[in-house]
Amino acid sequence: MPGSDATVVAPASDSPPDAGTSCPAPFPRSAYGVVMDTTRRIAAFLLTIALLAACTNGAEPAPSPSPVAGITYLEEPPSAAGLVNCPSDEAPDGLVTVYLLDGSCDPGLAAGTLFARPPGLAFEYSNLGYALLGRVLTNVSGEPYQSFVQRTLLSPLGMTRTTFDAPAASRENFALPYRCDDGVFSRERLEPDGEVGAMGGLATTVDDYARYVAFLLDAWPARDDSESGPVRRASVREMALFHAPPFQPDPFEGKPGPASAYGYGLVDSDDRTLGRRLHHSGGLPGYGSHMLFLPDVGVGVFAFGNRTYAPMSRLTVRVAEMYRAVQPKPVPRAPSPWLKRAIDGVLAAYAAGSIAQAGTRFADNFLLDTPPRLRDAELARLKQRLGEAKLDGVEPTHALAGKFTFACERGRLSGTVILSPDAEPGIQKLTFTLPIE
Repeated sequence: MPGSDATVVAPASDSPPDAGTSCPAPFPRSAYGVVMDTTRRIAAFLLTIALLAACTNGAEPAPSPSPVAGITYLEEPPSAAGLVNCPSDEAPDGLVTVYLLDGSCDPGLAAGTLFARPPGLAFEYSNLGYALLGRVLTNVSGEPYQSFVQRTLLSPLGMTRTTFDAPAASRENFALPYRCDDGVFSRERLEPDGEVGAMGGLATTVDDYARYVAFLLDAWPARDDSESGPVRRASVREMALFHAPPFQPDPFEGKPGPASAYGYGLVDSDDRTLGRRLHHSGGLPGYGSHMLFLPDVGVGVFAFGNRTYAPMSRLTVRVAEMYRAVQPKPVPRAPSPWLKRAIDGVLAAYAAGSIAQAGTRFADNFLLDTPPRLRDAELARLKQRLGEAKLDGVEPTHALAGKFTFACERGRLSGTVILSPDAEPGIQKLTFTLPIE
């Protein structure tokens, strides 16, 4: 994986286990498996590429309207379009849609679609939204969604054994689908691709999918290096930007889930153990999958299982936690020169009891918001209570903001600095926080 390490979890066997077991045994990494929702993550950012690449008379086209009135996809991602959710392989009225033939869903769309709420107000996980996104890609690019994805993404990434045609792939080394009811395994049907496969259903291998996860990981950190394609790194990072308020996942094993939000096909979670965790699960009859990657660490984990809705996230998260547990503690980020200069100035002002002695630049608003006499009075009260101080640590938020801690004679003092976005940044906000007694 270019510029990264990866932990790869192999899929499961194509042979049914004995009754009463909960998971098939491992099978060779070259075997195919069906990965629900892989196409969802791909489709989400390929829409923008399609709109820019599909030209009419040499001019870039305007954004295509969606088949559902009231939604414009560049304004509302599918997860915030207000569409009601539906099961992974069914649409409203119980119609199986992943495998429909071209045009089969047109009558349902023409009859109208049930909205959970008006577009743009909140997150609602919607397979239907991504199904419609595939239609938009087909309309704008002028070719079937499947061939567009193959040409623009899968082939450039070298994912030569990844296909929308699962029945054809099943003639090779293939993880056939199973379900387990009351401890008894039975074969699930293997369905062909259909018109709305944009919501999930690629057949792939461990090696091919590792290339895709490596491609995602390579977008971090943001940098000025030359682009290696097939998509700009900034476009990949945009997949993780959420477009609706965060939500609290359901508890697991009695523990609350981390605060999460949904972007363009990636869930962004603030994990107490792993840090920032980008991830997505998926399931179809006969299959379950989960992928996660840690952009600040440079590692990804994924797992495939050939059992209906196999809960593979229990494995991927645990493997990622095991990996993090044995890694050296990360080196703290160094503050930018501007941030360091500003915090050194705050320490000088604290020592002198006068904001004028900071020896650093202030933004125009700083002394207008709180006049010098009030700033000086605050410094005097803090110093009288805590005594002399020295800088104990700086935790940058980014180049122009951060938190600091002073170690004082009679306690500790924390503070926050925000700088102005000028060629020579100045302090525009300064706050102090005393420990709670």
